[in-house]
Amino acid sequence: MVYAGSHATSFEQASADLKEEAELEISSQRIMRATKRIGGERVAQRKAEEEVWESLPLPEQQGSPREQVPQVACVEPDGGRIQIRNRNEEVAAGEVEKDEKETRKGRFWRETKVGCLLSMTSETFAADPCPTIPEIFVDPRRMGQISREIKGFSAVGQSPPKEKSAETPASEKRRGRPEVLVRSVVATREPIEAFGKQLAAAAWRRGFMAASRKAFVGDGSETNWSVWRRYFSHFTPIVDFIHALCYVFAGAMAGRTTEEAWPIYCRWAQWLWSGQVELVIAALRERQRELGVPQKNEGEDTPRSKVADGLCYLENQQSRMRYDEYRREGLPITSSHIESTIKQINRRVKGTEKFWSSEGADALLQLAADYLSDTQPLTAFWQERPSQATGQRHYQTAG
Repeated sequence: MVYAGSHATSFEQASADLKEEAELEISSQRIMRATKRIGGERVAQRKAEEEVWESLPLPEQQGSPREQVPQVACVEPDGGRIQIRNRNEEVAAGEVEKDEKETRKGRFWRETKVGCLLSMTSETFAADPCPTIPEIFVDPRRMGQISREIKGFSAVGQSPPKEKSAETPASEKRRGRPEVLVRSVVATREPIEAFGKQLAAAAWRRGFMAASRKAFVGDGSETNWSVWRRYFSHFTPIVDFIHALCYVFAGAMAGRTTEEAWPIYCRWAQWLWSGQVELVIAALRERQRELGVPQKNEGEDTPRSKVADGLCYLENQQSRMRYDEYRREGLPITSSHIESTIKQINRRVKGTEKFWSSEGADALLQLAADYLSDTQPLTAFWQERPSQATGQRHYQTAG
């Protein structure tokens, strides 16, 4: 029941799946109660593990509880979206987040916090193993798709013709790219401070703190970097290359024809790939002098706004964009793993027709993360659960 309730698109679909595949007549309400109860037990177990980690002296928190540690330890956080609608509208003082206040205007979308912990293997190099930017990032059609997916816009109109060469497989493996060995996932609806502690405790249990090479990869969100400063400041901070590239793409294309802008973008993209962010910043400053700064209340889609946004982003994140150095050290430079993980979780919990209570949301997020983890935390949970049973029934309160 719990597996079906956690994987199907709804509890009704889980009931139908069990009837069709296992010939079991189980109501959607019963599946919902069982799934939320087990998810709640896992949340309680997770919090107990966090308390154990938090009680350790700082030197032990920065060590490892296990002998085997990853060759490369990578932490990737990001946020998803979910609709929360509680029956009880009263909220305790001090517990209202900024996005929760939006419900007073009739909006129910809130943020979920999700993290990937990836143990990786990779080589190190004396020189950049891939000094030339991959073709996918200087392909007009693909960059149009990427910018739409990441930033919601495309600046490519009539794409300049691409010179035909020998076909390159779309899945070509870049030399020096780290290989993921084991992924574990954490997810919650709790505030960012609680999420940071959850992420740090999970990283400690997997021996990440003692790894010789450590990376913390995220987009430009200040929320992500507040977690890095508080819990992972000894990890190498890396801004996702593709997010940065989309700002460069928008700034290069802004206010220019495609034919004029494309060679400029390709030059800027190569600078970014090579870690020469200061050259892109200088070029964007020059472009801003040509166009001027955005006026008050000017729209986000104007050329001046796009140039200003790109310039601001690169200036703020410049210290986390040494991509040539990261490739030499065998570290990841994109947050693609957390992006795909959030899509997998959203398949279960996100939808315009789906509304959750705060407790129910956290229970489902916990189970979704457990099932996506290669470490299989639910295997040990189910084995230990019978010995911890009290014999008491669980009752559903009315209302």
